[in-house]
Amino acid sequence: MSAFRASSAAFRAFRATPRASYNVPRFQPHIGNTLSPQYMMKWVPSMAIWGASAGVLVTVLLSGVPLFQKDVLDKTPVAWFYEDKTPDSDKPF
Repeated sequence: MSAFRASSAAFRAFRATPRASYNVPRFQPHIGNTLSPQYMMKWVPSMAIWGASAGVLVTVLLSGVPLFQKDVLDKTPVAWFYEDKTPDSDKPF
């Protein structure tokens, strides 16, 4: 009769684990209970997309206003816009 002998896989399953490292608590800046830098970084991509979309919408909606064209679009090198070359006599207003 042979004695029961555990396989090497069974021995590896019950190996000793290393001690858990001791974590020193560090101050995490926050406002209130939930507003921390880690929490706010989750919202940065979403706010950037909404902000850029709002800026494009305002530019498109106000691109026909002469004051906006003169004050903003003419002074912004990246904002190309359609310049209306229709003579004043052909414009209804």
